[in-house]
Amino acid sequence: MDFLPILSQCRLFAGLAPPALARLQTLCTEQELRGGEMLFSVGQTAEYLYIVALGRLRAVLADGTVAGDITRLEPAGEIGLLSGEPHGADVHALRDSLLLRIARDDLLDFVVTYPVALLEMTRVIVHRMRRNQRQALLDTARHAQSMAIIPAHAGIDIVDVTRRMQQALEASGTPVQRLDVERVEAALGQGAAEKLLADPHAHQQLMNWLDEHERSDTNLLYCAGADNSAWAECCLRQCDRVLVVVEAAQPPADSALLDILRRLALRVPVNLLLLRPRPSTPGDIAGWRKQVGATTHHFLQPDDAADYASVARQLTGRGLGLVLSGGGSRGFAHIGLVRALEELNIPVDLAGGTSMGAFFSALLACGYNSREMTEIARETFVSHNYLNDYVLPRVSLIRGRKFLKRLADVFGERRIEDLRMPYFCVSTNLTQASTMVHDVGPLCTWVGTSMAIPGVAPPMVYHGDLLVDGAVTNSLPTDVMQELGRGPIIASDVSTEGGLRAPGIEGPDPEALLRRDGNSAQVSLIDILFGGMALTSESGVKLRASRADLYLRMPVAGIALFAWKRLDEIAQRGYEHAMQQLVEFKKTHL
Repeated sequence: MDFLPILSQCRLFAGLAPPALARLQTLCTEQELRGGEMLFSVGQTAEYLYIVALGRLRAVLADGTVAGDITRLEPAGEIGLLSGEPHGADVHALRDSLLLRIARDDLLDFVVTYPVALLEMTRVIVHRMRRNQRQALLDTARHAQSMAIIPAHAGIDIVDVTRRMQQALEASGTPVQRLDVERVEAALGQGAAEKLLADPHAHQQLMNWLDEHERSDTNLLYCAGADNSAWAECCLRQCDRVLVVVEAAQPPADSALLDILRRLALRVPVNLLLLRPRPSTPGDIAGWRKQVGATTHHFLQPDDAADYASVARQLTGRGLGLVLSGGGSRGFAHIGLVRALEELNIPVDLAGGTSMGAFFSALLACGYNSREMTEIARETFVSHNYLNDYVLPRVSLIRGRKFLKRLADVFGERRIEDLRMPYFCVSTNLTQASTMVHDVGPLCTWVGTSMAIPGVAPPMVYHGDLLVDGAVTNSLPTDVMQELGRGPIIASDVSTEGGLRAPGIEGPDPEALLRRDGNSAQVSLIDILFGGMALTSESGVKLRASRADLYLRMPVAGIALFAWKRLDEIAQRGYEHAMQQLVEFKKTHL
């Protein structure tokens, strides 16, 4: 293999003069790595510098966090090599990969002769270390990928699904080439697809052919049917992501292609694409996810271009995630944000939130528009009082039964995993002092849990633990959205800085809030409970805001936590503020 084109395009050595590149080429050897195979592990001595000639690697930190992917022409192992320290991450091949490697002593001798190479390597290392995790995840998702689309069972028109996915990717600005048996045999000869795994020469031809495609930084979409197992296995071994297509109404079952997928034990993400003619179509989503080993799933109405467009955006790091905070009646400002998004034709691809934000993001995930949200909110919080089933305050002020029944009326028997768009909400586990993320299960139950203000409503008991309002530990769960790595994030924050005051009372006066005369401060028990909870979460608001691409601190100062009758005013405030920010955001991020 001619190493010069790889070395001259790699950022570490792109600025070197031809004599230096020629010398460096003599130090290189090849290393092949099969998909899933480990290159090096945390704590292992750094012996080589690697450059990806073909394929894709993934770096995973000791705590399991994905540090990022290492793609064509990028280096691996350079930090440990130059610092003399053990590797700080596990690095494995996502798919069959071809690497150039240079031994440590050879490289150190080389940089003594050509010090400009050391300067460039240092620059690349500094850039990597400065890159934050959110940007690393987006870069990984937006870099050209190879995706294999396979059917999980008979009866699926995989060619049609692949064609529609290609159209959606291209419409989002992603260059795509579709590869199938016909294209491979047209390029490599009749019957080549059957020989790709058994014949080393045919496999090398394929690798060279794929290398030509990847040089153009084009996404490759492999179409693999059940009629050619050799080609299907080749597709799975060459991809960075597997898209398994099933009919949502079909019960989970095994197949030859799923057997191949399990046998290969790939480390690439597996996404489940569920063909669902109508949103109400039932299906065993959890069963299918377990059957194919999927980390996430998407619904596709077969003839709905909008569904394909949303999945395409999410697969390429361009899916818009909306995160809504808690804040009582101030959360009505979220309705105004949704209205602004609608008017600017900005599609939301996934949503999540805490407390009141969990409620409105759930409505959005169900398919309700801003006008419908307003009427549901008016019926729930203004026209009726579902928070007045008071009990002897042994555990809480209210029983909460009336409000949970109202949530059941609004959301019915919907399950989170069946919603039209990906959704999550968070609660606080008081028993374990941690945040819990709910992305499966009965929607009304988990939304209600996320809204259970401690002391006001009783905790939800789950597996012996006590769960309450998510805002206690995470008022704005942008961290949860960021970990999904689907694209830019808009965060709407309706919390306020401070808020509870007793003006006119100098004190110290321990009974100022207890007196009933005209000089007493107007602060209720619920204000104190909710205000104390908000202060707990306020300490991390700057960090949570930094994870968003657009952070909207809604203008809700001066609005009480339970000012339900100000619904229209609060929603209008949110709308006007969002419109001011979204116009520029749409230009720069979408």
